[in-house]
Amino acid sequence: MTLKEREEILHLRFEGMSYTQISDKLRISRNTVKSICQRMGIQPAEVTGENHDADHCKLCGAALVQNATGKRKQFCSDLCRRTWWTQHQDNRSLKSAVKAKCAFCGRGFEYYEKNHRKYCCHACYIHARFGDKKTHDKRAV
Repeated sequence: MTLKEREEILHLRFEGMSYTQISDKLRISRNTVKSICQRMGIQPAEVTGENHDADHCKLCGAALVQNATGKRKQFCSDLCRRTWWTQHQDNRSLKSAVKAKCAFCGRGFEYYEKNHRKYCCHACYIHARFGDKKTHDKRAV
């Protein structure tokens, strides 16, 4: 094993990666990684507390600084958050989703219980509110 490979193992371990993650990334045996780290007395960053507050953005991987209190940050910016949720819509929690019919066009839709929605889209709301009685274009929604 070369000195460069050992340095890479130590660097990845300090970043908080597990033995398995390092072995998969460098394509070497897990036991080799484990024995090198144990010989050098290296612990991951989460255990030693050196990098305890830093996480990474779910989308771009940028380092995040966590606040001492409150909800943990998952994204570095609103753009990353919106992009990630657009790409992962199947991860939404629909536990409190309610099925309803649009008061204007009659089409079925789902909404979260707290919202108390009457219309399936903004176009139906505008048509109902301002008296336009034609249904919206189905391609637009």
